[in-house]
Amino acid sequence: MYFDWTAEELALKQSVAALLTQDAATELGLLDEAELWQLKRITSRYLKALSGLGYLEIALGPAERGQLMRLIAGQEELAKASGSLFLATETTARIFGGLLAGFGDRSRIGDILEAVTHGEVIAGVAVTESEEDAAEPGLTTAGVRDGKEWVVSGRKDYVTNAPIADWIAVVGIAEGRPAAFLVEPPQAGATVGPRMRTLGFNGLAVARLELDSVRVPNDLVIGPFADEAALEYLGAMQDLILALAAVGLQFRTTAEAKRHALTHRRDGKDVFRYQEVRFKLAEMLTWAQTSQLLTFRAAWLYATGDPEARTVIHCAKVFCAEGAEQVTSMGMQVLAGRGYLSGNPVEQAYRDAKLTGIAGTTSERARMAIAGDLLKRYQV
Repeated sequence: MYFDWTAEELALKQSVAALLTQDAATELGLLDEAELWQLKRITSRYLKALSGLGYLEIALGPAERGQLMRLIAGQEELAKASGSLFLATETTARIFGGLLAGFGDRSRIGDILEAVTHGEVIAGVAVTESEEDAAEPGLTTAGVRDGKEWVVSGRKDYVTNAPIADWIAVVGIAEGRPAAFLVEPPQAGATVGPRMRTLGFNGLAVARLELDSVRVPNDLVIGPFADEAALEYLGAMQDLILALAAVGLQFRTTAEAKRHALTHRRDGKDVFRYQEVRFKLAEMLTWAQTSQLLTFRAAWLYATGDPEARTVIHCAKVFCAEGAEQVTSMGMQVLAGRGYLSGNPVEQAYRDAKLTGIAGTTSERARMAIAGDLLKRYQV
């Protein structure tokens, strides 16, 4: 693993950073208060702009994961600028687009994949079964073959991008095996619920999806899969994206705390002159830098196909998520009363941080997976 960006990686990093100018930061700051139509318009515009940089077509699917280190240079810049836009973008490109590119038949879904890489659609992937159905083990959403179509029924919770999505890949069971059914809301039988009110990442549109005998043509079904490779890809990519979101939160919070310390006074003294503030800033940067390195290592291992990759992604997910909670909490302390006021970037980051530990593989389940791999494979 090298610690210098290649010319290609650096070019993408700089291009994404140039896109996210001060004017863009002002607009992205409005995402938290945006109505759905505004959210769709802003997200669509940035997807189109990112497409022009080649950002959306990189590392789509496991076959192209060798490009991941080129991509991560740009991903970090987007995650620092806006966690909500980053998650909406990555759900469309790497999760939905990666599922199609890695496991779909391009002769059947090529037009949809092309629309993804050109920034012409917003997409989501529905995996989590509804809480009402959670008592049943595994996937409960299912499709039944009916001639040249599948009839799909089920309920999914916490579907990212659902209220503004042009396409949603619904993961369910087909003939006893996992499959993904491509649904185009608001087609008959597919109901997207009201936008869920969340603690953080308020610039992200999340909702429930209910399917009542939705007819999906054979051409829009990916699978059924002979193994768990597609689900493993979705899990690994989601966890890596959430780790990057946590890294972005840490750097953004550290920068805001530093700015506050340099521009405010407390008891007649510049805030940055207090030793306890300097210690907090130092610890915040230490968390952020370490989280960044661990995430880069996890991505590098995944890009090279190393068998240790999934475990290290779990390690990165746990460390970065918990680091985000620590860093945003320290940032609140640096800002003191100002940090507790609703609407400032650190208060927002403090709320956002919690999602990174409970979305995807929760920190508790990730620890169990790490321990399981340690006991099975590692020599200590």
